[in-house]
Amino acid sequence: MTDGLFRRSARLASHLKMAALRALFATIIAATARLLGPLVVRSGIDDGIGGADRGLIATAALIFLGLLAVQYLAQRIAQFSVATLGEKYLLQLRSTVFEHLMRLDMAFYGRSKAGVLVSRMTNDIESIQDFAEEGAVSLVINLLTIAGVAAAMLFVDVTVALQVFALIVVLIVISRVFQRVAARAYKEVRTQIGRVLATLQEGITGVRVVQAFTREPEQAGQFGGVNEEYFEANMRTARAVSWYFPGVAVLRVVGYAVVLFFGGSRVITGDLSFGSLVSLLMYLDWFFQPIINLANTYNQLQSASAALEKLFRLLDTEPSVVDSEGATDLPDRVEGAIRFEGVTFGYEPDLPVVTDVELEIPAGQRVAIVGETGAGKSTLARLVLRFYDPDKGAVLLDGLDLRMVTLASRPRHLVLIPQEGFLFNGSLRENLRYARPGASDDELWEVCRSIGIEEWARRLPERLDTLVRERGSRFSAGERQLVALARALLADPAVIVLDEATANLDPESEARVERALGTLLEGRTSIVIAHRLRSAEQADRVLLMARGKVIADGTHAELVASSEAYARLVSVWERGVLR
Repeated sequence: MTDGLFRRSARLASHLKMAALRALFATIIAATARLLGPLVVRSGIDDGIGGADRGLIATAALIFLGLLAVQYLAQRIAQFSVATLGEKYLLQLRSTVFEHLMRLDMAFYGRSKAGVLVSRMTNDIESIQDFAEEGAVSLVINLLTIAGVAAAMLFVDVTVALQVFALIVVLIVISRVFQRVAARAYKEVRTQIGRVLATLQEGITGVRVVQAFTREPEQAGQFGGVNEEYFEANMRTARAVSWYFPGVAVLRVVGYAVVLFFGGSRVITGDLSFGSLVSLLMYLDWFFQPIINLANTYNQLQSASAALEKLFRLLDTEPSVVDSEGATDLPDRVEGAIRFEGVTFGYEPDLPVVTDVELEIPAGQRVAIVGETGAGKSTLARLVLRFYDPDKGAVLLDGLDLRMVTLASRPRHLVLIPQEGFLFNGSLRENLRYARPGASDDELWEVCRSIGIEEWARRLPERLDTLVRERGSRFSAGERQLVALARALLADPAVIVLDEATANLDPESEARVERALGTLLEGRTSIVIAHRLRSAEQADRVLLMARGKVIADGTHAELVASSEAYARLVSVWERGVLR
């Protein structure tokens, strides 16, 4: 983990400092208890066996068993403490990332794949979780063990210890090489798994289109290519591991040979006690095994570091639509007058979608925006909702520049109703209250009555407590749209933007929704992105857009008579209806 990542992770977990210290203390106790064991064995061999003293042998055995018990209890406490610490950290990290995602603007979601974002919240978090639950304890214990063993070996015999330490230079060199190779490999693995999930989600989401055009082999081939790249990334990590661990194992055997040869020779000459040789061999095993463990832990650490880097990069993404300095809340009462003053905007630099738009919509007026695909209809609506800020000019609500209005106060007065009424997994009550969390049941029933769904809602198995299921799958498209309209009415906004709310409905559902719309839009400013003639006919005013500009403005009848382009569009609509 790079220093920057470590420091940033520590800052995020600063409130867990005392819990971390308790876990570290327990880990130190466990490591110390283990390291004292060989010294007790040395005493039992040299003083007990060498001195033919059964009492000393028994005492050494009991002390050794006592140290094992302390080690077990301390390590168990440390393991649980670190796991708890890790889970609390992940709890905060998941919440922080999700909260940040909810604050990012539409421009971010326009350029980001949903599958990659899901990968950040699942696979990347899982990689960090693996390290938090297993690797963190192993890392601390093994680092303490290596340092403790080195000190203990020097205490037992400096000469043999230095002979063993000479092998560490070789080990450090191959470990550094492994670290650099593994770091690149694990970073690539994290990138490729995001692509796999994005391609998988796209294929599953669009499976009806895939099967309708019998493109199953091509879609499978596309996924296979991405999957192959993910496989190659994992193989690069496997190749790095395949040469490193056998190399460490060879050095371990060489270390045994060094201690046995030089230490054994000194035992024969009387320069080293037999108990000291046994303790050195025990320490030697504990010296290399932690290094091998650290290599395993390093794999987890690299994977977790790569995941953290991606998550922090996501957290570093700043929304482009934010509260301006000096922004104020909208007043409790808003009339709903909209004005565009020289508005130019493009999703990409130097590629404007709308250009120098001058437009005024009086409060309470119902405006239909029509035009060919790409004319800029939806862009104007998004600017009204302040999903984006204009590159030039300003959008004003009741004379207030929307950039000088707080984002928190906007939803009370500007509401979007998309083509498909989106419902969240939960109860009908929860979905209705999404617009106004404090609304009472009486208020919910009142908006249901106004929209014309009270009788339907009372017939539901659990009425307002009925679960709508994911995306409202329990209800029909028309029922979902009616619930969405009731939710909007509960918000009581001054301005409503509709993306042709009846476009995907059957005639009967369309009629019900249009009646509900009549109630919802009464006395409110409404901007309708019109895809059909009926919406234009019902509007007070029609705006015809082409190439990012408003090229005709008037009532439906006026534009049929005065605008050749609009008359041509009406002719296309009518032919479509007749067919």
